Amino acid sequence: MRSEQLLRFVLINVAGVGLGAVVATSCIGVDYPLVAFRCNPRQENNCPDTHFCCSDDPAAEGGNKPDYTGKSIPDPVGDPYFSGANNSVGTSGMCVRVDDIAGQGLMDFAALNCPIPCNPTWDDAWINDVCGPARVCCQTVALEQADCIQDGGMFRPVDGGDIGVFTMWRPADHATHQDPNGDGCLGLALGDTSSPVFQDCVRQLSVANQRGFCMQLGQGQACPTDQPTFVDACTQLNGGVPPA
Repeated sequence: MRSEQLLRFVLINVAGVGLGAVVATSCIGVDYPLVAFRCNPRQENNCPDTHFCCSDDPAAEGGNKPDYTGKSIPDPVGDPYFSGANNSVGTSGMCVRVDDIAGQGLMDFAALNCPIPCNPTWDDAWINDVCGPARVCCQTVALEQADCIQDGGMFRPVDGGDIGVFTMWRPADHATHQDPNGDGCLGLALGDTSSPVFQDCVRQLSVANQRGFCMQLGQGQACPTDQPTFVDACTQLNGGVPPA
């Protein structure tokens, strides 16, 4: 299964809309599910006319929870680097038919009605703060082997803290990494690589294991990456042993 298809079998955000159960018809007669496929929010015309490229990256200042407009997320919070008002800064997103969940997602104008981005590696309290009660954070796409680095004899997902040590974060270095080369971070820092903004933004960069959408699941349902048969790419490289 291709990683961008992961979300087609679960329920999205507060609406509980079945992904793939309701489809949109594009101008060329192709049917797309509510969440269609991966896209780059920095580029235009990534998605069908019926869809919008919504960031799935909640990374925020200081590694805190993202302070989305009108969501009253409790401290500690920080401005999101790649979602909400900065939806177009990053390179990781999903094509979403936002009109079907109007009023139930983000309120930031730049990402109006997009599903709420979250980090599946957060603890339950943080997920509850950002997503709301009775909702979960589902990873949007799967890690690929190129997203894994060997550290201490074991493979694990790479992140911004590894830049300059295990990776240079170039476009070809990994498969699902946010903001290759740090161009978005540099723009937020007004071109100053010595700026605390740039340095913090780079530290918050991630691959697919730290990106997802808030979802409401029905009884007996689970996020695709939580299915008993799912094994992520780094665990596969470790011979079935999950990263520490």
